[in-house]
Amino acid sequence: MFFINAEAVLNGDAVECDGSPMRPGQLCVSYSGGDTLDYEEEKRSEARGELAGYAGVGLGALGVVLLVSRGITGKRRGR
Repeated sequence: MFFINAEAVLNGDAVECDGSPMRPGQLCVSYSGGDTLDYEEEKRSEARGELAGYAGVGLGALGVVLLVSRGITGKRRGR
């Protein structure tokens, strides 16, 4: 999950359609869902993905911190 979210964050401002870069005025056609998005719509969609990526990375980091802190407090109780 971390790597999927990190990819959304690291992608930056690039707008892609099925892994290929898009330029203004181009359309992105999804054959699996039947959706067609223009450059601006795809850019907004990717911005939402980037926001979700930041949230996912943050939640993943919080999970790691909680896991480590639980391990530390567990060792202290065992003494």
